[in-house]
Amino acid sequence: MGNLLRKLHLLPQKHRAQGGVAKADRDLVVPNARRSYADVMANLLATHDENEAMSIVVGGQFDLMGEALAVRLERFGLQLNDYLIDVGCGSGRVAWALSQSKYRDTLRYLGLDIVPEMLKFAIAKCQQPSWRFEIISELKIPEADNCADMVCFFSVFTHLMQEESFLYLREAQRVLRPGGKIVATYLDINDPEHWKIFEANVKTARARQEKPMDILLCADFIKVWANKLDLEILEEKAPDCGQRTCILQKR
Repeated sequence: MGNLLRKLHLLPQKHRAQGGVAKADRDLVVPNARRSYADVMANLLATHDENEAMSIVVGGQFDLMGEALAVRLERFGLQLNDYLIDVGCGSGRVAWALSQSKYRDTLRYLGLDIVPEMLKFAIAKCQQPSWRFEIISELKIPEADNCADMVCFFSVFTHLMQEESFLYLREAQRVLRPGGKIVATYLDINDPEHWKIFEANVKTARARQEKPMDILLCADFIKVWANKLDLEILEEKAPDCGQRTCILQKR
């Protein structure tokens, strides 16, 4: 058993090969390095103006994309006086657009992200004292059961393992009131343009290059998850604003 564990690099090697390098070290395959968004943000702030960095980190075109996504939330059912939870709100492009709209004085809003610098920027930009922005470190939504009208995940599942996305959907189902909606976007492996992203990922994996994680899903994943979580799929939209959009409803 000890030999097997050493072969799997789970036990330290006591004997060094000639030249001072253990055979286990020579045989070890270095896994892909998953670059965190905290590191990406720090590098961008070190090389760009803050406004530019906060736009680049969420994909660019901060104002235009924020407005486009806010329009889609309204199209998918967001109403005045609703409670919206924006998971992965980033630097606040959606929040900013909503703060400049008719929703400014009536919407209840909670924005969640893992990068403090992004949240600080969003708070300063939106100037909405009644809105909440919270840092999170777990796959949980810090809110009570059955209280929200809508939960959105814009380009969040893209950067999570499938199991993590499922856990977040479970949390969204928990915090939504009956009839509440989830708006989620994802990269679809069946879409030709998204397949190009997968091919690029293959190249970086082969080269062992460090990069943020890009995960591709498909409609079948969403269908299975919806069934397990007692969610109804209302609509599956073709790639729009760069990703496929799925609207689910809590029964």
